[in-house]
Amino acid sequence: MRSVRIVLFDYDDTLVDVGKARDFARRVVAGRISSLMGVDESVVLNVIRDVEGRMESLGLFDRRVWFERATAELGIKLGIDLINELVRVYWDSWSSRSRLFPETLSVLRQLRACGYRLGIVTNTDGEPGLKRGRIRRDGVHDFFDIIIVAGDDTEHVKPHPEPFIKALQMLGVEGREAVYVGDRVSTDVPGAKAAGMYTVIADRSGSLDIDELSGGSRPDFIINSLSDLPRILGCNR
Repeated sequence: MRSVRIVLFDYDDTLVDVGKARDFARRVVAGRISSLMGVDESVVLNVIRDVEGRMESLGLFDRRVWFERATAELGIKLGIDLINELVRVYWDSWSSRSRLFPETLSVLRQLRACGYRLGIVTNTDGEPGLKRGRIRRDGVHDFFDIIIVAGDDTEHVKPHPEPFIKALQMLGVEGREAVYVGDRVSTDVPGAKAAGMYTVIADRSGSLDIDELSGGSRPDFIINSLSDLPRILGCNR
């Protein structure tokens, strides 16, 4: 990857650890619906998880739509004020538990010191401005030359190539001059590769086998931690 001058990142589960935050937010909303409507909390939680998976696969991230669908499947009709309250509670709960991965800041500083320009290409949270607000709150906004929130700044969300192509155009570079670092093969690899970028997947669980992936879903590298990224790029400072 000697031609690479740009390092672009996904956000959630790549730079910031949101696993516990996501689970906590789901549980808080499930508890609220359970207490309001007298439905078993575990049943509500399972429906929320199922709806979440289906919505994300369709590229729909508006939690209002999620919770309207989930409550409808539970046979419950909630007014818009209650739906909005669930969305507020969800994101407040999420924000209280999300944290940057321990190595994030040191890796960003190291890449900057090596002369790389940095950017973020991430999907919307379904609330215009919310993802950018979270990035600012987490204290990393100023590391990046560009931040593209797909679905807010573009018509299409990842894995569509549009947000990746937009990033290249804004930076004035070709695909071979950029590498994209994400955590989900299905979301983060196809669009970046279609735009001509190199791809890296951060597989912290160690569950991926690059030899089992093929075609547009096969990343160029799999790493176990962001700390491995500078070595791949030959950045030894």
